[in-house]
Amino acid sequence: MSAAMPEAPIKHNARNYQSYPGSNYVLPADEKEVERLGIRYSGIYALRLQHEVLKKICEGRTVFPPLSKGHAYFILDSGVGSASWLLEAAEHFSPSAILHGIDIERRLFPPEHPSNVSFSLNSITSLPLQWTGKFDFVHQRLLIAALRKDEWVTAISSMHRILRPGGWIQLGEVGSWHAGPVTKKQIQLIQTLFESRQLVLDVSKDLRKLVEQGNFTNVTVESRLIPLSGTIGRDARINWIGVTRGMKTPVLRSGGFGFVSSEEEFDALIDDVEKEWESTDGAAIEYHVICAQKPE
Repeated sequence: MSAAMPEAPIKHNARNYQSYPGSNYVLPADEKEVERLGIRYSGIYALRLQHEVLKKICEGRTVFPPLSKGHAYFILDSGVGSASWLLEAAEHFSPSAILHGIDIERRLFPPEHPSNVSFSLNSITSLPLQWTGKFDFVHQRLLIAALRKDEWVTAISSMHRILRPGGWIQLGEVGSWHAGPVTKKQIQLIQTLFESRQLVLDVSKDLRKLVEQGNFTNVTVESRLIPLSGTIGRDARINWIGVTRGMKTPVLRSGGFGFVSSEEEFDALIDDVEKEWESTDGAAIEYHVICAQKPE
């Protein structure tokens, strides 16, 4: 089915979304999103599902640039969310390191964290001027559903500005995914939603070029496939099906784009996608890690 122009909103049980000025983010920031990310607090930091999936397919690596574990770096995590990566980085680097996480929504910030970890409400596209030349390392992961094309250019420029000479960036983004005919319809629906918000579904293809144009050097790209089928793909399947379900409200508020005409149709489509992923050998989603250095 070909996509149609947005029509009248479809009535449904709406999710809660962040309200940062100018944001086009299409994923929710509510209790269901906390549940999807696997956040559990009992006085200590617990593992998050998405973080563990990505860590596993990267052979346990969470830091890719050649940084010394014992050095007291200034580290920024952009789009920190529930701080899965940042809290593990706090254990990876020296206790003297200073780690700061930013996001456009504070509801997912962890209530408990080490004293050298802090958080603030900020966007990578409009960082404070006083941060210029302050950081040694900037990490950013999975902002594909948040940044417009021009904002990617601004974000990379902001990273360059706040880094000290010789500092590093590490960007992690998903690419395309495949399984079967139901998944093709899902992809077309998400592509239409992203285009309506000026978001770039295939931004991972352009990131190396954008980073090089942003005056970074020593650019590397490492790619992995995240399995979605069978037992081995269970955790990834749960996570990314949850991501798609989180897009229900923006899809239905736009009238379904000609793909679905009710909340029940949307739910049934995603149920069918999940079944297809589970039963299709080789179903997978790409994941790319781009690293680069600000010249000395």
